[in-house]
Amino acid sequence: MAEREVLWEVLAEVFVDQDVDYAALADRLDGVAPGVLEHIFFDEVAPYCGPNLLAPAPPVWTGFARKSLVAGIRAKVQRREASRLRALAAWLAGRYWRRIYAAEWRSLLSHLRRLS
Repeated sequence: MAEREVLWEVLAEVFVDQDVDYAALADRLDGVAPGVLEHIFFDEVAPYCGPNLLAPAPPVWTGFARKSLVAGIRAKVQRREASRLRALAAWLAGRYWRRIYAAEWRSLLSHLRRLS
């Protein structure tokens, strides 16, 4: 799980209110399958971090605190896994996050592909 938490921390940087260095993020994510990253990005990180950029004045602009980030994502994942209804709601929310943050994902993916 520690490796997953590192991925959460790296991908969370997309959702802070500052310019994102996608090339640097891609370097840190090199070696992880794009399909795995896509799932983690949209289904684990975006539900927790995505609302930050939707706020009129995003509260997180320098970075998410690792401890609260990991605890928050872990709690969302555990709730989803414990309930079919929450799993369905999370699946539907995942479609929303894929639409809202499609451009960010494409930017990251294009940098990942350059490393291949």
